[in-house]
Amino acid sequence: MNGELIDAVIWVESKGKPLARSLRGARGLMQVRKPALDDYNNYHKTSYSLDDLYDPDLNKKIGGWYLLKRIPAMLKAYKLPVTLDNVLWAYNAGIGRVVKGIMPKETKDFLERVKRRLQR
Repeated sequence: MNGELIDAVIWVESKGKPLARSLRGARGLMQVRKPALDDYNNYHKTSYSLDDLYDPDLNKKIGGWYLLKRIPAMLKAYKLPVTLDNVLWAYNAGIGRVVKGIMPKETKDFLERVKRRLQR
């Protein structure tokens, strides 16, 4: 499931375009943003830059770690269930919004699109 989930997120986030960039500064295949990159760098004692996120392999490595390891750990720390919906919600909107119970429409759409992609 992990590989399929990463592939579904990549499709929804960037349609597989490694040079994708959002208006909010998210970059690469998985549309990784600076807070996730900073978290990865801090945790792994690395110093990747935002421009490094255009490397498809590195983007998948960082985005995959954040999606599959970091977010579940944060959900557990907040004593929230580690469900597909909660993981995708945190990935798209941030853990703070999950903790506060705030799901933007954009995030609801994101969840639906990723889950549809997973069913293919």
